[in-house]
Amino acid sequence: MSSAEQRAPLNRDAVVNAGIRLADSHGVDALTMRNLADGLGFKVMALYNHVANKQQLLGLMLDVVAEEIDDPPDDMAPLAAIRSLAISMRTTLTEHPWVPDLWLQHMPGPARTANMERLLRLFDESGLSPVLAHHGFHAVTNHVIGYTIQDVGMTAMATSADPDDPMALAYEFLANTPAEVYPHTVAHLHQHLNEDVPSSYELVLDFILDGLVRLNTSTT
Repeated sequence: MSSAEQRAPLNRDAVVNAGIRLADSHGVDALTMRNLADGLGFKVMALYNHVANKQQLLGLMLDVVAEEIDDPPDDMAPLAAIRSLAISMRTTLTEHPWVPDLWLQHMPGPARTANMERLLRLFDESGLSPVLAHHGFHAVTNHVIGYTIQDVGMTAMATSADPDDPMALAYEFLANTPAEVYPHTVAHLHQHLNEDVPSSYELVLDFILDGLVRLNTSTT
């Protein structure tokens, strides 16, 4: 049997899932229609029977990633469910480092729209005023995207500088930053290097949610 005969049939799901695997393994810059077609064992033109262009492909890929975000339990209180959803969303985006930068560059598909609807519904059910619920939705989603972009960017920068030692760049910066001139910066770096403090992602998420509740209490 020839290699052509052994290939799985090509369809939209196969193209999109292969695109995700390629972007996860080699970065989104490596995702070209030619590279994707080569990996699937098809001619480039065969892909265009299933996706119109690379932009559409990226939008479809983002929507498949959105399907990986875990739903909070149905019996969870709204604010706790929002917290759970925000944590799951960040975990999912971190597993696909190419996603955060593209998240706001493409219109949401069905899965991303369902995720938005779920979060908006939880805010609507949270007991917050409509105005605070509106601001809360944006504060939480901006925190997820912004924090993850920073996290992914710093990891990529460190890894590209020295793939064998991601911390090498931090030590190099520290070695060239005199403590007598920048004492607070040096102390802060040591906290990171010594892992004296946990990630601030959940801490800041709690600040946002607790602050919304306090504001709501003070205005009702």
